[in-house]
Amino acid sequence: MRLLAFLLSAGALAVACSNSPAKSDAGTNATCASDVSVGWTNYALCAAGTGGNLGSACPAVTPPQTCVDSRPVAACCAWVTDPKTELARAPSSFHNFGAPPGQTAVDLSCVDTPTVAGTPQTVTLSGFLKVFVGGDADSVDVKVEVFKEGVDGALGALVGTAVTTSTSSPSRLNTWLEKCPADGCVERQFTYDGIPTETSLIVKTSDALGVQRWNDFYDYNIYFANSAVGTGDAGAATVYYDTTAVGTTDPATVTTIVGTSPVPSKGLLAGEVHDCGDVRLSGATVNTNVRAQTDLFYFVEPESNPLPNLQRLASEGTSNLGLFGAMNFDPGVPIHISAVGLVNGQRKLVGAYTVQVFAGAVTGLSLRGRRPYQHD
Repeated sequence: MRLLAFLLSAGALAVACSNSPAKSDAGTNATCASDVSVGWTNYALCAAGTGGNLGSACPAVTPPQTCVDSRPVAACCAWVTDPKTELARAPSSFHNFGAPPGQTAVDLSCVDTPTVAGTPQTVTLSGFLKVFVGGDADSVDVKVEVFKEGVDGALGALVGTAVTTSTSSPSRLNTWLEKCPADGCVERQFTYDGIPTETSLIVKTSDALGVQRWNDFYDYNIYFANSAVGTGDAGAATVYYDTTAVGTTDPATVTTIVGTSPVPSKGLLAGEVHDCGDVRLSGATVNTNVRAQTDLFYFVEPESNPLPNLQRLASEGTSNLGLFGAMNFDPGVPIHISAVGLVNGQRKLVGAYTVQVFAGAVTGLSLRGRRPYQHD
């Protein structure tokens, strides 16, 4: 995932966003274009019904967010900009898999018919620590920890035992990021035992030496189905996933463009929108129920130097990078994130998830359709 890191009461919303024009929080008239939560009615945060009632599971905030001209689509606990372009699968590039040849149709099979979780088994996780921007050229001395996801996106119990990369860890070279040295950035491999499958997990990377070389990074929505288990070294049951190491200087690359500095007591949020085949999507509009210090923004190509584009229209949504971000959320507050896209001209909720941020840290999220635990 190429990440940087980067409410509503049900009763109030039912009045503020009915099928007739509603008064926006900006003081202008707005009409709710659609409630796309309906197909997710067995997921608590989307058990909303119609007419813009975003559900009793949506927490209240002050001031409440209502239907506004710029965000008229009700999507679980968030109001989202109306998308204007059809969703499209992004091509393959670098660390990211694109659509297989001839398979250009967006895969939303798990949204319409979410899979059923199987019985957890314990396996080994193997992966590489990708560098984010390339300012720090070797993902060495990074601690990797895996946690179960708690209630409302909180950090749950640690699983297994933390591991740390070293100069003796197997590695690969990243030669395509612009800020990597001429001979490439070194991305270190890690191996982590005791991982449960069929479980919602958070992977955390941090500075193993405490010398402020690496930012804390929380990677959400990690889920390994039993069908993904393969055979690793010495015949061990193994799943594979690459996460990210964020250098402490990396956020400055983004914040300089956004024009807002990170607040040490707050957290950064970023994510990608993928379909059920884990292919990144362009054209998805995204929003959160909790407002950050900055408006949500989208990153644009080139992928070798991904940067926010503040001039990109909100209705254009994600680029081929599928990447969005926002800065300076309060820690300890559940943040509900929803992504909407046009599919054959019809608005559709393509992803929804709940995360939290942590002081001085980056929270990352890839929306990957609808997970097995997002229905009854």
